[in-house]
Amino acid sequence: MGLVGRGLMLLLVALVMVGCDGGSVGADSSSVADSQAGLDRPAGIDWFEGSVEGAFAEAAAQDKPLFLYWGAVWCPPCHELKGTIFKQQAFIDQSKWFIPVYLDGDTEQAQLCGETFSVYGYPTVIVFSPQGTEITRIPGGMDIQRYMGILELAINAITPVADLVAAVKADQPISSADWELLAYYSWGQDRGKVLAENSTTQERYDLFQLLAANCPEDLTLVKSRLQLLAIEQWVGLESEDLALRDNYLNQLKTILADAKLRSANRDSLMYGGAALSAALAQGPELASLRQQLVDNLRGILANTELNLLMRLRALSGWVLLQNASLAEDQDLGTEQLAWIKEQVAWGLAAADQYQYHSAVNSLSQALLDANLIDDARQMLVSSLRVTKHPYYLMSDLGYLEAQLGNNQEALGWYKQAWDTSKGPATRIQWGVNYVVNLIELAPQNIGGIKLASSAVLQELSGQNNGFYQRTATRIGELDRKLESWADSPEKLGVLEKFREGTSQL
Repeated sequence: MGLVGRGLMLLLVALVMVGCDGGSVGADSSSVADSQAGLDRPAGIDWFEGSVEGAFAEAAAQDKPLFLYWGAVWCPPCHELKGTIFKQQAFIDQSKWFIPVYLDGDTEQAQLCGETFSVYGYPTVIVFSPQGTEITRIPGGMDIQRYMGILELAINAITPVADLVAAVKADQPISSADWELLAYYSWGQDRGKVLAENSTTQERYDLFQLLAANCPEDLTLVKSRLQLLAIEQWVGLESEDLALRDNYLNQLKTILADAKLRSANRDSLMYGGAALSAALAQGPELASLRQQLVDNLRGILANTELNLLMRLRALSGWVLLQNASLAEDQDLGTEQLAWIKEQVAWGLAAADQYQYHSAVNSLSQALLDANLIDDARQMLVSSLRVTKHPYYLMSDLGYLEAQLGNNQEALGWYKQAWDTSKGPATRIQWGVNYVVNLIELAPQNIGGIKLASSAVLQELSGQNNGFYQRTATRIGELDRKLESWADSPEKLGVLEKFREGTSQL
């Protein structure tokens, strides 16, 4: 079966799709315009020039909602959002209705802003009211028409998503538009706004099941999304309730039988299909269900009305489904592997300069999951000369070599990724990634680990308000890794020196 994947399917199965008021940002003077040169801000949109605080003030003065985009230039889903949504004339026209703020994670003080708004993953899109209250978070993975519709709902919304959930819990009626906002909320990026920060699978299931049960029957598309949210959490619970299993199987079959419902739940079916089918069906019924899911993914790949990047993502889901049907010691067949290679070649040839980085990321994962290691390696290496962000792909190459036991080659790629990465937050992230892998793959290299961990802290100490959000989280991860590694006096000395440096940030 395929090389160990990056966990994307399990993440989406667990948290599928992937209020802060204006006064709370008053302490932040981060300039949205500063450091934005070269950060790939999509053209045509009148992105706000000035501080984030100033953007909220302008939104209040003009009585317009505020659209906050938080992303990074190297992030493949960010590229997809830019390529499928931001460059579209329909979005550019709609952007006149709100104050658009482009906040790259490497902008000075951006991580402080990220902590203020409780955002972490790239990309995160938040819509605020003119008064600065968070209304909703919008997921990616949608076509332009649906995205525009959800955005229009958000900028016209009166009630924040958190309050809508409270109303449903209190058995109070909400409008059809409100239900749609709930169904298309980016639950995987909630960060404690509606769900508890460390909510359990049971808590998420209870909420989604409540929403699905209370959603009016005539809101078919909306109800199907809420049902699938609940089903995915139920799968994570590994419940043995056969009555519920049969009920959820019928709901999934209903979704698969309707083209509009399949479209509304595209990403969930794409990445969660293998886990859903294994949990809900057995024997001949399992084979039939998997075939329906496979046919759906082939349909996505062949659908020329969809954006190329959406179509290519279906290939990874197809491979995962095929792998799920194999015995432990089996690999995909010759015809299947040949078809995968054909799709990869087609996808690379069809991708334009804006799509290429995301296409390589998606297609390399499909190759890895299909155990086409040499093909994945060759594509990643050749892509280093083409992509504007090669350090991202260098990390993929490090991961690939590490999984194969080629530790020195892996560390070479991780180090090169760190050395060539750009941007303050990005450099800390890639630096930590190198040190963590150095500890994992060469634990006896105490001098190298000491030198590299010190270098990360030294670079961070020179940043202005850099020790927040993603950066702070990464440093915390490295601290825990060092702690688990420090089993000798010499290693403890490295940990103590690291913690001394951290305390001075």
